[in-house]
Amino acid sequence: MKNNMKKLRLALFSALVCLFLQSCNDFLDVDPKHAASETQQWKTLEDTRSALMGVYGLTRAALADNNTHWICGDLRKGDFTVYKRSDLQAVSDNELNKPYDLLKKVSNWRRFYAVINAASVFMEKAPRTVELDRSYSEQNLKYDIAQVRALRAFAYFYMVRIWGDVPLVTYSYDNGTFPSMPRTDAQTVLSYAKAELLTAIEDLPYQYGTQTNLYYGSYGAQWQGKLFNKLSAYSVLAHICAWQGNYAEAETYSAFIIDHASEINAKYTSIADLTSETGLFYSNASVKGSRILGFNFAHNDNEATQSGHLEQLTLAYPLVQKSYPEIYISKDSLFSIFTNFDDLRFGIIDTIKYSSYYVQNLNEETPVFSKIKIIQDGSAKDNDFGVFGSSIVFTRLEDITLLRAEALCALNRSTEAVSYLNMIRTNRGLREVSFKKDFGNNRESLIAEIFEERRRELMGEGWRWYDLVRRQKLMKDNEAFLRLISSGGIYWPVSEDIITANSQIEQNEFWK
Repeated sequence: MKNNMKKLRLALFSALVCLFLQSCNDFLDVDPKHAASETQQWKTLEDTRSALMGVYGLTRAALADNNTHWICGDLRKGDFTVYKRSDLQAVSDNELNKPYDLLKKVSNWRRFYAVINAASVFMEKAPRTVELDRSYSEQNLKYDIAQVRALRAFAYFYMVRIWGDVPLVTYSYDNGTFPSMPRTDAQTVLSYAKAELLTAIEDLPYQYGTQTNLYYGSYGAQWQGKLFNKLSAYSVLAHICAWQGNYAEAETYSAFIIDHASEINAKYTSIADLTSETGLFYSNASVKGSRILGFNFAHNDNEATQSGHLEQLTLAYPLVQKSYPEIYISKDSLFSIFTNFDDLRFGIIDTIKYSSYYVQNLNEETPVFSKIKIIQDGSAKDNDFGVFGSSIVFTRLEDITLLRAEALCALNRSTEAVSYLNMIRTNRGLREVSFKKDFGNNRESLIAEIFEERRRELMGEGWRWYDLVRRQKLMKDNEAFLRLISSGGIYWPVSEDIITANSQIEQNEFWK
Protein backbone atom coordinates (compact mmCIF):
# COMPACT_ATOMS: atom_id res chain seq x y z
CA MET A 1 0.00 0.00 0.00
CA LYS A 2 2.79 2.41 0.93
CA ASN A 3 4.57 1.76 -2.37
CA ASN A 4 1.33 2.25 -4.33
CA MET A 5 0.71 5.58 -2.60
CA LYS A 6 4.23 6.67 -3.45
CA LYS A 7 3.67 5.81 -7.11
CA LEU A 8 0.34 7.67 -7.10
CA ARG A 9 1.97 10.80 -5.65
CA LEU A 10 4.70 10.61 -8.30
CA ALA A 11 2.14 10.23 -11.05
CA LEU A 12 0.19 13.25 -9.82
CA PHE A 13 3.41 15.23 -9.48
CA SER A 14 4.48 14.32 -13.01
CA ALA A 15 1.12 15.43 -14.39
CA LEU A 16 1.34 18.78 -12.59
CA VAL A 17 4.90 19.29 -13.81
CA CYS A 18 3.85 18.62 -17.39
CA LEU A 19 1.02 21.14 -17.11
CA PHE A 20 3.40 23.69 -15.59
CA LEU A 21 6.03 23.23 -18.27
CA GLN A 22 3.44 23.40 -21.02
CA SER A 23 2.15 26.71 -19.68
CA CYS A 24 5.73 28.03 -19.48
CA ASN A 25 6.47 26.91 -23.03
CA ASP A 26 3.30 28.55 -24.35
CA PHE A 27 4.12 31.74 -22.48
CA LEU A 28 7.65 31.98 -23.87
CA ASP A 29 6.59 31.09 -27.40
CA VAL A 30 3.63 33.42 -27.61
CA ASP A 31 4.71 36.44 -25.63
CA PRO A 32 8.36 36.38 -24.54
CA LYS A 33 8.52 40.15 -24.11
CA HIS A 34 6.70 39.70 -20.80
CA ALA A 35 9.15 37.11 -19.46
CA ALA A 36 10.62 39.69 -17.08
CA SER A 37 8.12 40.47 -14.36
CA GLU A 38 6.52 43.82 -15.06
CA THR A 39 4.66 43.65 -11.75
CA GLN A 40 7.88 43.20 -9.77
CA GLN A 41 7.78 45.75 -6.94
CA TRP A 42 11.56 46.12 -6.43
CA LYS A 43 10.93 47.23 -2.86
CA THR A 44 12.53 44.52 -0.73
CA LEU A 45 15.46 42.14 -0.64
CA GLU A 46 12.99 39.32 -1.24
CA ASP A 47 11.96 41.02 -4.50
CA THR A 48 15.52 41.15 -5.80
CA ARG A 49 16.23 37.58 -4.78
CA SER A 50 13.12 36.39 -6.61
CA ALA A 51 14.06 38.36 -9.74
CA LEU A 52 17.68 37.13 -9.66
CA MET A 53 16.69 33.50 -9.34
CA GLY A 54 14.17 34.11 -12.11
CA VAL A 55 17.00 35.03 -14.51
CA TYR A 56 18.82 31.82 -13.59
CA GLY A 57 15.61 29.88 -14.11
CA LEU A 58 15.04 31.42 -17.53
CA THR A 59 18.62 30.58 -18.50
CA ARG A 60 18.17 26.97 -17.48
CA ALA A 61 14.87 26.86 -19.36
CA ALA A 62 16.43 28.33 -22.53
CA LEU A 63 19.03 25.55 -22.56
CA ALA A 64 16.69 22.75 -21.53
CA ASP A 65 13.54 23.63 -23.50
CA ASN A 66 13.03 20.94 -26.17
CA ASN A 67 16.41 19.54 -25.02
CA THR A 68 18.16 22.31 -26.98
CA HIS A 69 21.48 21.94 -25.15
CA TRP A 70 21.94 18.34 -26.28
CA ILE A 71 20.19 18.50 -29.64
CA CYS A 72 22.39 21.39 -30.77
CA GLY A 73 25.56 20.26 -29.02
CA ASP A 74 25.59 16.45 -29.09
CA LEU A 75 23.19 15.21 -31.74
CA ARG A 76 24.17 17.26 -34.78
CA LYS A 77 26.67 15.16 -36.74
CA GLY A 78 27.75 13.73 -33.40
CA ASP A 79 28.36 10.29 -31.93
CA PHE A 80 24.77 9.44 -31.02
CA THR A 81 22.67 7.18 -33.21
CA VAL A 82 18.94 7.92 -33.42
CA TYR A 83 16.44 5.15 -32.72
CA LYS A 84 13.34 5.54 -34.94
CA ARG A 85 12.69 9.28 -34.60
CA SER A 86 12.70 11.15 -37.89
CA ASP A 87 12.89 14.61 -36.31
CA LEU A 88 16.01 13.71 -34.32
CA GLN A 89 17.47 12.01 -37.38
CA ALA A 90 17.05 15.26 -39.32
CA VAL A 91 19.19 17.03 -36.72
CA SER A 92 21.81 14.31 -36.85
CA ASP A 93 21.94 14.65 -40.64
CA ASN A 94 22.09 18.48 -40.49
CA GLU A 95 18.75 18.77 -42.30
CA LEU A 96 17.54 21.51 -40.00
CA ASN A 97 14.91 22.98 -42.32
CA LYS A 98 12.79 19.84 -42.35
CA PRO A 99 9.14 20.54 -41.35
CA TYR A 100 9.25 18.98 -37.89
CA ASP A 101 7.73 20.68 -34.88
CA LEU A 102 10.83 20.02 -32.77
CA LEU A 103 13.10 21.77 -35.28
CA LYS A 104 10.76 24.76 -35.47
CA LYS A 105 10.86 25.14 -31.69
CA VAL A 106 14.61 24.75 -31.33
CA SER A 107 15.21 27.31 -34.11
CA ASN A 108 13.24 29.96 -32.20
CA TRP A 109 15.51 32.21 -30.16
CA ARG A 110 12.78 33.92 -28.12
CA ARG A 111 13.57 31.99 -24.95
CA PHE A 112 17.11 33.41 -24.96
CA TYR A 113 15.79 36.94 -25.34
CA ALA A 114 13.60 36.26 -22.32
CA VAL A 115 16.86 35.79 -20.38
CA ILE A 116 18.40 38.92 -21.88
CA ASN A 117 15.34 41.02 -21.13
CA ALA A 118 14.99 39.78 -17.56
CA ALA A 119 18.67 40.56 -16.94
CA SER A 120 18.32 44.05 -18.39
CA VAL A 121 15.22 44.74 -16.30
CA PHE A 122 17.10 43.67 -13.18
CA MET A 123 20.08 45.91 -13.91
CA GLU A 124 17.84 48.90 -14.51
CA LYS A 125 15.47 48.50 -11.56
CA ALA A 126 17.29 46.67 -8.74
CA PRO A 127 19.25 49.78 -7.62
CA ARG A 128 16.05 51.36 -6.31
CA THR A 129 15.72 48.52 -3.77
CA VAL A 130 18.84 49.74 -1.93
CA GLU A 131 16.99 52.96 -1.16
CA LEU A 132 13.84 51.21 0.04
CA ASP A 133 15.20 48.24 2.01
CA ARG A 134 18.21 48.75 4.27
CA SER A 135 18.81 44.99 4.46
CA TYR A 136 19.67 45.08 0.76
CA SER A 137 23.22 46.41 0.75
CA GLU A 138 25.30 48.04 -1.95
CA GLN A 139 27.56 44.98 -1.90
CA ASN A 140 24.58 42.68 -2.40
CA LEU A 141 23.51 44.84 -5.34
CA LYS A 142 26.99 44.65 -6.89
CA TYR A 143 26.98 40.86 -6.66
CA ASP A 144 23.50 40.63 -8.18
CA ILE A 145 24.07 42.99 -11.07
CA ALA A 146 27.38 41.30 -11.88
CA GLN A 147 25.61 37.94 -12.06
CA VAL A 148 22.80 39.06 -14.37
CA ARG A 149 25.32 40.93 -16.54
CA ALA A 150 27.28 37.67 -16.89
CA LEU A 151 24.10 35.68 -17.59
CA ARG A 152 23.14 38.12 -20.35
CA ALA A 153 26.61 37.80 -21.90
CA PHE A 154 26.39 34.01 -21.63
CA ALA A 155 23.03 34.03 -23.44
CA TYR A 156 24.52 36.03 -26.30
CA PHE A 157 27.51 33.69 -26.63
CA TYR A 158 25.21 30.69 -26.61
CA MET A 159 23.01 32.21 -29.34
CA VAL A 160 25.97 33.15 -31.54
CA ARG A 161 27.16 29.54 -31.52
CA ILE A 162 23.70 28.42 -32.69
CA TRP A 163 22.62 31.17 -35.11
CA GLY A 164 25.68 33.30 -35.86
CA ASP A 165 24.43 36.88 -36.29
CA VAL A 166 21.69 37.79 -33.78
CA PRO A 167 20.02 41.09 -32.78
CA LEU A 168 21.99 42.87 -30.06
CA VAL A 169 19.57 44.36 -27.51
CA THR A 170 21.23 46.15 -24.60
CA TYR A 171 18.19 47.55 -22.79
CA SER A 172 14.93 46.19 -21.40
CA TYR A 173 11.70 46.14 -23.34
CA ASP A 174 9.18 45.56 -20.56
CA ASN A 175 7.01 48.38 -21.93
CA GLY A 176 5.23 45.82 -24.08
CA THR A 177 7.17 46.15 -27.33
CA PHE A 178 10.00 43.99 -28.60
CA PRO A 179 12.41 46.13 -30.62
CA SER A 180 12.25 45.53 -34.36
CA MET A 181 15.85 45.41 -35.47
CA PRO A 182 18.12 43.50 -37.85
CA ARG A 183 20.69 40.92 -36.87
CA THR A 184 24.03 42.18 -35.56
CA ASP A 185 27.31 40.75 -36.81
CA ALA A 186 28.34 37.80 -34.66
CA GLN A 187 31.78 39.23 -33.90
CA THR A 188 30.22 42.47 -32.66
CA VAL A 189 27.92 40.49 -30.38
CA LEU A 190 30.83 38.43 -29.03
CA SER A 191 32.88 41.59 -28.43
CA TYR A 192 29.97 42.99 -26.45
CA ALA A 193 29.66 39.76 -24.45
CA LYS A 194 33.39 39.78 -23.65
CA ALA A 195 33.28 43.41 -22.48
CA GLU A 196 30.26 42.66 -20.29
CA LEU A 197 31.98 39.66 -18.73
CA LEU A 198 35.13 41.65 -17.98
CA THR A 199 32.98 44.28 -16.29
CA ALA A 200 31.12 41.64 -14.29
CA ILE A 201 34.36 39.97 -13.18
CA GLU A 202 35.35 43.12 -11.29
CA ASP A 203 32.43 42.60 -8.89
CA LEU A 204 31.99 38.82 -8.97
CA PRO A 205 33.42 36.97 -5.95
CA TYR A 206 35.01 33.55 -5.94
CA GLN A 207 32.42 32.42 -3.39
CA TYR A 208 29.26 33.88 -1.90
CA GLY A 209 28.49 34.15 1.79
CA THR A 210 30.89 34.05 4.71
CA GLN A 211 30.48 33.51 8.42
CA THR A 212 30.27 37.27 8.91
CA ASN A 213 28.53 38.27 5.71
CA LEU A 214 25.78 35.91 4.55
CA TYR A 215 24.47 36.15 1.01
CA TYR A 216 20.67 36.17 1.02
CA GLY A 217 20.85 34.51 4.43
CA SER A 218 22.98 31.55 3.34
CA TYR A 219 26.61 30.47 3.71
CA GLY A 220 28.94 29.95 0.79
CA ALA A 221 28.57 26.16 0.74
CA GLN A 222 24.87 26.53 0.00
CA TRP A 223 25.59 28.63 -3.09
CA GLN A 224 28.59 26.69 -4.34
CA GLY A 225 28.21 25.38 -7.88
CA LYS A 226 24.93 27.24 -8.38
CA LEU A 227 25.76 30.89 -9.06
CA PHE A 228 27.97 32.74 -11.53
CA ASN A 229 31.30 33.44 -9.81
CA LYS A 230 34.57 34.96 -10.98
CA LEU A 231 35.82 31.73 -12.53
CA SER A 232 32.46 31.06 -14.20
CA ALA A 233 32.82 34.35 -16.05
CA TYR A 234 36.42 33.58 -16.99
CA SER A 235 35.31 30.18 -18.33
CA VAL A 236 32.78 31.77 -20.69
CA LEU A 237 35.46 34.27 -21.75
CA ALA A 238 37.87 31.42 -22.51
CA HIS A 239 35.28 29.65 -24.65
CA ILE A 240 34.31 32.83 -26.50
CA CYS A 241 37.97 33.42 -27.38
CA ALA A 242 38.45 29.83 -28.52
CA TRP A 243 35.32 30.09 -30.68
CA GLN A 244 36.80 33.23 -32.25
CA GLY A 245 40.15 31.51 -32.80
CA ASN A 246 41.78 33.94 -30.36
CA TYR A 247 43.84 31.27 -28.63
CA ALA A 248 46.24 33.67 -26.90
CA GLU A 249 43.40 35.03 -24.75
CA ALA A 250 41.78 31.61 -24.42
CA GLU A 251 45.03 30.28 -22.96
CA THR A 252 45.35 33.23 -20.58
CA TYR A 253 41.83 32.85 -19.23
CA SER A 254 41.95 29.06 -18.95
CA ALA A 255 45.30 29.30 -17.16
CA PHE A 256 43.81 31.72 -14.65
CA ILE A 257 40.93 29.33 -13.96
CA ILE A 258 43.22 26.35 -13.41
CA ASP A 259 45.59 28.36 -11.20
CA HIS A 260 42.71 29.64 -9.04
CA ALA A 261 40.47 26.55 -9.05
CA SER A 262 41.01 26.06 -5.32
CA GLU A 263 39.32 29.42 -4.69
CA ILE A 264 35.98 27.80 -5.55
CA ASN A 265 36.96 24.29 -4.38
CA ALA A 266 36.92 23.04 -7.97
CA LYS A 267 38.77 19.80 -8.52
CA TYR A 268 39.06 17.00 -11.03
CA THR A 269 36.15 14.59 -10.74
CA SER A 270 36.65 10.87 -10.30
CA ILE A 271 34.91 8.54 -12.73
CA ALA A 272 32.67 7.35 -9.89
CA ASP A 273 31.54 10.88 -8.99
CA LEU A 274 31.17 11.80 -12.64
CA THR A 275 28.71 8.98 -13.32
CA SER A 276 27.04 8.45 -9.94
CA GLU A 277 23.31 9.01 -9.38
CA THR A 278 24.37 11.44 -6.66
CA GLY A 279 27.52 12.70 -8.36
CA LEU A 280 28.49 15.71 -10.44
CA PHE A 281 25.15 16.06 -12.25
CA TYR A 282 23.07 15.66 -9.09
CA SER A 283 21.72 19.01 -7.84
CA ASN A 284 22.70 18.50 -4.21
CA ALA A 285 25.93 16.62 -4.88
CA SER A 286 28.87 17.11 -2.55
CA VAL A 287 31.01 17.40 -5.71
CA LYS A 288 28.97 20.27 -7.16
CA GLY A 289 31.93 22.52 -6.39
CA SER A 290 33.63 20.77 -9.30
CA ARG A 291 31.25 22.59 -11.60
CA ILE A 292 32.68 25.85 -12.81
CA LEU A 293 29.37 26.79 -14.39
CA GLY A 294 26.16 24.81 -14.19
CA PHE A 295 22.42 25.29 -14.04
CA ASN A 296 20.21 23.35 -11.65
CA PHE A 297 16.64 22.57 -12.59
CA ALA A 298 15.31 24.82 -9.86
CA HIS A 299 16.67 26.84 -6.98
CA ASN A 300 15.21 24.48 -4.38
CA ASP A 301 17.00 21.58 -6.10
CA ASN A 302 14.22 19.12 -5.34
CA GLU A 303 12.18 19.13 -8.53
CA ALA A 304 12.31 16.53 -11.26
CA THR A 305 10.67 16.50 -14.68
CA GLN A 306 10.32 14.28 -17.69
CA SER A 307 11.71 16.82 -20.17
CA GLY A 308 14.75 19.10 -20.23
CA HIS A 309 17.24 16.40 -19.26
CA LEU A 310 19.57 14.24 -21.34
CA GLU A 311 18.12 11.18 -19.60
CA GLN A 312 14.84 11.72 -21.45
CA LEU A 313 16.68 10.92 -24.68
CA THR A 314 19.23 8.34 -23.56
CA LEU A 315 17.82 6.14 -20.79
CA ALA A 316 15.87 2.92 -21.23
CA TYR A 317 15.41 -0.41 -19.46
CA PRO A 318 16.68 -1.43 -16.92
CA LEU A 319 17.15 2.12 -15.64
CA VAL A 320 13.63 3.26 -16.56
CA GLN A 321 10.53 1.55 -17.88
CA LYS A 322 11.22 2.28 -21.53
CA SER A 323 12.05 -0.33 -24.13
CA TYR A 324 14.47 1.70 -26.23
CA PRO A 325 16.32 5.01 -25.86
CA GLU A 326 15.67 7.86 -28.28
CA ILE A 327 19.42 8.11 -28.94
CA TYR A 328 22.36 5.86 -28.10
CA ILE A 329 26.05 5.30 -28.79
CA SER A 330 26.34 2.30 -31.09
CA LYS A 331 28.77 -0.51 -30.31
CA ASP A 332 30.82 0.31 -33.39
CA SER A 333 31.16 3.91 -32.22
CA LEU A 334 32.05 2.90 -28.69
CA PHE A 335 34.83 0.58 -29.85
CA SER A 336 36.23 3.17 -32.26
CA ILE A 337 36.10 6.07 -29.76
CA PHE A 338 37.41 4.18 -26.72
CA THR A 339 40.39 2.34 -28.16
CA ASN A 340 42.28 1.75 -24.90
CA PHE A 341 41.11 -1.12 -22.70
CA ASP A 342 42.44 0.68 -19.61
CA ASP A 343 39.98 3.57 -20.04
CA LEU A 344 37.80 3.76 -16.94
CA ARG A 345 34.96 5.38 -18.89
CA PHE A 346 34.61 2.46 -21.28
CA GLY A 347 37.23 -0.24 -20.97
CA ILE A 348 37.74 -3.74 -19.64
CA ILE A 349 37.61 -4.59 -15.94
CA ASP A 350 38.50 -7.89 -14.33
CA THR A 351 40.19 -8.81 -17.68
CA ILE A 352 36.88 -10.06 -19.14
CA LYS A 353 34.10 -7.50 -18.69
CA TYR A 354 33.53 -4.02 -20.08
CA SER A 355 33.07 -1.31 -17.45
CA SER A 356 29.58 0.14 -17.11
CA TYR A 357 30.43 3.70 -16.08
CA TYR A 358 29.32 5.18 -19.41
CA VAL A 359 27.18 2.42 -20.92
CA GLN A 360 24.82 -0.35 -19.88
CA ASN A 361 23.12 -3.12 -21.87
CA LEU A 362 26.17 -3.62 -24.04
CA ASN A 363 24.90 -7.08 -24.95
CA GLU A 364 21.76 -5.59 -26.47
CA GLU A 365 21.39 -4.12 -29.97
CA THR A 366 20.99 -0.62 -28.53
CA PRO A 367 23.29 0.03 -25.55
CA VAL A 368 22.07 2.55 -22.98
CA PHE A 369 24.24 5.62 -22.48
CA SER A 370 24.09 5.88 -18.69
CA LYS A 371 26.82 8.39 -17.85
CA ILE A 372 24.12 10.82 -16.67
CA LYS A 373 21.27 9.11 -14.85
CA ILE A 374 19.73 11.27 -12.11
CA ILE A 375 16.37 9.51 -11.83
CA GLN A 376 13.80 11.31 -9.67
CA ASP A 377 15.90 13.04 -6.98
CA GLY A 378 18.94 10.82 -7.44
CA SER A 379 17.88 8.21 -4.92
CA ALA A 380 15.03 6.46 -6.73
CA LYS A 381 13.99 3.16 -5.18
CA ASP A 382 12.11 2.13 -8.30
CA ASN A 383 12.13 3.18 -11.94
CA ASP A 384 8.42 3.14 -12.71
CA PHE A 385 8.32 6.88 -13.41
CA GLY A 386 10.71 8.46 -15.90
CA VAL A 387 11.29 11.79 -14.18
CA PHE A 388 14.77 13.20 -13.87
CA GLY A 389 16.59 15.74 -11.73
CA SER A 390 19.99 16.33 -13.35
CA SER A 391 21.67 19.69 -13.63
CA ILE A 392 23.10 21.09 -16.85
CA VAL A 393 26.85 21.35 -16.30
CA PHE A 394 28.10 23.81 -18.90
CA THR A 395 31.76 23.56 -17.92
CA ARG A 396 33.97 21.87 -15.36
CA LEU A 397 37.68 21.69 -14.65
CA GLU A 398 38.28 18.86 -17.14
CA ASP A 399 36.75 20.92 -19.95
CA ILE A 400 38.87 23.97 -19.11
CA THR A 401 42.04 21.87 -18.82
CA LEU A 402 41.51 20.36 -22.26
CA LEU A 403 40.61 23.79 -23.64
CA ARG A 404 43.96 25.07 -22.36
CA ALA A 405 45.72 22.12 -24.01
CA GLU A 406 43.95 23.02 -27.26
CA ALA A 407 44.99 26.68 -26.94
CA LEU A 408 48.61 25.83 -26.12
CA CYS A 409 48.82 23.53 -29.11
CA ALA A 410 47.34 26.21 -31.37
CA LEU A 411 50.04 28.56 -30.07
CA ASN A 412 52.81 26.05 -30.92
CA ARG A 413 53.45 25.25 -27.26
CA SER A 414 52.86 21.55 -27.79
CA THR A 415 55.04 20.17 -25.00
CA GLU A 416 53.08 22.22 -22.47
CA ALA A 417 49.84 21.12 -24.10
CA VAL A 418 50.73 17.46 -23.56
CA SER A 419 51.09 18.01 -19.81
CA TYR A 420 47.48 19.21 -19.57
CA LEU A 421 46.24 16.40 -21.78
CA ASN A 422 47.97 13.96 -19.41
CA MET A 423 46.15 15.44 -16.40
CA ILE A 424 42.89 14.14 -17.84
CA ARG A 425 44.28 10.88 -19.20
CA THR A 426 45.81 9.71 -15.94
CA ASN A 427 42.60 10.52 -14.05
CA ARG A 428 40.78 8.14 -16.40
CA GLY A 429 43.22 5.24 -16.05
CA LEU A 430 45.31 5.98 -19.15
CA ARG A 431 49.08 6.26 -19.31
CA GLU A 432 50.91 9.54 -19.86
CA VAL A 433 51.89 10.34 -23.44
CA SER A 434 54.94 12.12 -24.83
CA PHE A 435 54.93 14.70 -27.61
CA LYS A 436 58.02 13.15 -29.16
CA LYS A 437 57.40 9.43 -28.63
CA ASP A 438 53.64 9.29 -29.15
CA PHE A 439 53.07 12.12 -31.62
CA GLY A 440 56.42 12.32 -33.39
CA ASN A 441 56.62 16.02 -32.54
CA ASN A 442 53.69 16.50 -34.91
CA ARG A 443 51.40 19.31 -33.75
CA GLU A 444 48.44 18.25 -35.90
CA SER A 445 48.49 14.75 -34.43
CA LEU A 446 48.43 16.21 -30.93
CA ILE A 447 45.56 18.57 -31.77
CA ALA A 448 43.58 15.62 -33.11
CA GLU A 449 44.20 13.65 -29.91
CA ILE A 450 43.18 16.56 -27.67
CA PHE A 451 39.84 16.74 -29.46
CA GLU A 452 39.48 12.97 -29.20
CA GLU A 453 40.01 13.26 -25.45
CA ARG A 454 37.36 16.00 -25.28
CA ARG A 455 35.11 13.64 -27.23
CA ARG A 456 35.57 10.88 -24.66
CA GLU A 457 35.49 13.01 -21.52
CA LEU A 458 32.64 15.40 -22.40
CA MET A 459 30.36 12.92 -24.17
CA GLY A 460 26.73 13.82 -23.54
CA GLU A 461 27.54 17.27 -22.12
CA GLY A 462 26.69 19.36 -25.17
CA TRP A 463 30.16 19.97 -26.63
CA ARG A 464 30.68 17.64 -29.58
CA TRP A 465 29.31 19.83 -32.41
CA TYR A 466 31.11 22.97 -31.26
CA ASP A 467 34.33 20.98 -30.82
CA LEU A 468 34.00 19.67 -34.37
CA VAL A 469 33.73 23.24 -35.66
CA ARG A 470 36.78 24.45 -33.71
CA ARG A 471 38.76 21.36 -34.67
CA GLN A 472 38.06 21.89 -38.35
CA LYS A 473 39.08 25.54 -38.18
CA LEU A 474 42.43 24.39 -36.77
CA MET A 475 43.00 21.21 -38.78
CA LYS A 476 41.34 22.05 -42.11
CA ASP A 477 41.32 18.37 -43.08
CA ASN A 478 37.70 17.95 -44.24
CA GLU A 479 36.70 19.85 -47.37
CA ALA A 480 32.97 19.25 -46.91
CA PHE A 481 33.05 20.58 -43.35
CA LEU A 482 35.12 23.59 -44.43
CA ARG A 483 32.49 24.40 -47.05
CA LEU A 484 29.84 24.10 -44.36
CA ILE A 485 31.73 26.63 -42.23
CA SER A 486 32.35 29.09 -45.07
CA SER A 487 28.73 28.95 -46.25
CA GLY A 488 27.19 29.44 -42.80
CA GLY A 489 25.85 25.90 -42.72
CA ILE A 490 27.20 25.40 -39.20
CA TYR A 491 24.41 27.64 -37.89
CA TRP A 492 20.75 26.83 -37.35
CA PRO A 493 18.06 28.43 -39.50
CA VAL A 494 16.05 31.19 -37.85
CA SER A 495 12.48 30.28 -37.00
CA GLU A 496 9.95 31.47 -39.59
CA ASP A 497 7.87 32.79 -36.68
CA ILE A 498 10.72 35.18 -35.85
CA ILE A 499 11.08 36.33 -39.45
CA THR A 500 7.32 36.87 -39.76
CA ALA A 501 7.22 38.94 -36.56
CA ASN A 502 10.28 41.05 -37.44
CA SER A 503 10.62 42.06 -41.08
CA GLN A 504 14.22 43.19 -40.51
CA ILE A 505 15.39 39.65 -39.74
CA GLU A 506 16.77 37.73 -42.70
CA GLN A 507 17.20 33.98 -42.89
CA ASN A 508 20.70 32.49 -42.76
CA GLU A 509 21.86 32.37 -46.37
CA PHE A 510 22.60 28.64 -46.20
CA TRP A 511 18.99 27.83 -45.28
CA LYS A 512 17.21 30.10 -47.78
